[in-house]
Amino acid sequence: MARSRIALLYVGGSIGMKMNRKTGRIEPIESLNEIHRFLPELQREVALKFFSLNNVGSSEVTPQDWKEIAETIERLYDDFDGFVVVHGTNTMSYTAAALSFALQGLSKPVILTGALLPINDIAGDGRMNFVYAIRAAQLDIAEVCVALGPRVLRGCRAKKVDQSLFETFDTTRISPLAEFNIGVHLADHRMVRRKRQLSAHAAFDSHVSVVTLHPALEQHFLDAVLSTAPHGILMRAYGSGMLPERLFPWLRAVTGQRIPIVMTSQTIRGRVELHQFRKQITLEQFGVISGKDMTFECALVKLMWVLTQTTNHNRIRELMEKSLVGELEE
Repeated sequence: MARSRIALLYVGGSIGMKMNRKTGRIEPIESLNEIHRFLPELQREVALKFFSLNNVGSSEVTPQDWKEIAETIERLYDDFDGFVVVHGTNTMSYTAAALSFALQGLSKPVILTGALLPINDIAGDGRMNFVYAIRAAQLDIAEVCVALGPRVLRGCRAKKVDQSLFETFDTTRISPLAEFNIGVHLADHRMVRRKRQLSAHAAFDSHVSVVTLHPALEQHFLDAVLSTAPHGILMRAYGSGMLPERLFPWLRAVTGQRIPIVMTSQTIRGRVELHQFRKQITLEQFGVISGKDMTFECALVKLMWVLTQTTNHNRIRELMEKSLVGELEE
């Protein structure tokens, strides 16, 4: 039987580093070909082809990197059975969400993986994560995923939760799409491989602001945000979407300027419910958009993506409150 063809797109992160035995310092690998010698058995199972897009720490990743990754996958799409994106863990949730919206209609998996320790650390997570990610890229899954360790998570729901080798990422309101154990367990709620037409739109509007509510938040900080004339605002509210009434005049000013404002919850497993209390019904009347149960990372990236799709406020609300790639429960 022919080996699966897997494209490995290298962006950067600790997994592409190695420990210098002489100096004790962690340094970038000199060539992607060095990875080959760490995975000799796996390469008898799959046909790997390496593509170097960048070599940056995850803290340096920008929307331009999201665009380059998405466009590379679109260009190579027909030549491979699956894709593995090697990426730093700190901003992996943002990139996974961005690729989820940029690459809709997938008929094969796009798996993001990384590591906390260099690949030549024999007790580290680099080699293990590579193996699981490449095997995940062969499964009957057709969406963007995050795979660090034996769990394959929906990319637009994944969040970095720990500096742990075994549970670095989690999805708090949805179970894994697949889990490797003695065998492989595939969840029913995964998107499966079938013939679809890829729809690639890798554009993001970076002119957005984030406001996190806290008891000491002062009016002049909010006014400073509004003075930058953002194209959209993401507000991290309390609980199910609560905020103090003293902020209502500012909200009126925001929506009066036709600036979309999306509300998410600061709670890890929270969900914004704008119909629950009288105060929240007022927010909806102001035009506040519910982020429902999206993670902060996903809601921010989705807003950036939606703003490039339409300028119509009602359409922005419709897209933000609708599940496009399994990012929220409607």
